[in-house]
Amino acid sequence: MLVGGDWCETVRLHFGRTLLVVGDVMGHGLEAAVDMSAYRSALRYIASADLPPHRVLRQLDDIAATEGGRRPATCLLARADPGRGRLTLSSAGHLPPLLIEQDGRAALLGVPVGPPLGTGFGGYESATHELAPGQTLVLFTDGLVERRGEDIDSSLARLAALRFTPGDGVDHILDTILARLDVRHAEDDVAVLAARPQPRHGHPPAQEGAEPTAR
Repeated sequence: MLVGGDWCETVRLHFGRTLLVVGDVMGHGLEAAVDMSAYRSALRYIASADLPPHRVLRQLDDIAATEGGRRPATCLLARADPGRGRLTLSSAGHLPPLLIEQDGRAALLGVPVGPPLGTGFGGYESATHELAPGQTLVLFTDGLVERRGEDIDSSLARLAALRFTPGDGVDHILDTILARLDVRHAEDDVAVLAARPQPRHGHPPAQEGAEPTAR
């Protein structure tokens, strides 16, 4: 197995919200893995303050830019708020997430893209989407979709064209994506994180949560 800089993370926030994270450090090998660990540690610390996703990215970029030798990284943050049916996205040079409806249809969500982390340029913004029970959100790194010699828009279109069986569990959805995109022959590291809002019986809506599964 190759050592790389792809990672995914979940951070529990207040009021039943969850911050979903996927990131990709430039390059491969041990150095990329070390930088990945540093990004993850800094992100956990910043996210504990429960800031909006774009402000988390801004602070993470500031820290990385002041530490000489840190490799740049792309990162996508998704703050899931099932109690309010809301999803807030912010991206640092990362690919958009996939949203799978209850009927099995899938589409990529729009998110404003800022520069990669570690550049010191900042300029991150957030976008808000509706999030309904039964929908499944999938975050991933570029190794899942990229193929040599293929335009990235074509690669993303292939992912968005996938259809799923209504009622599929999160684990089955992940298995389906990995199989249909032939991840065994991927040319890069791959990280995939999927989450679906799950109502918790006996609790008010503000206590609902998103159950994540990662590969």
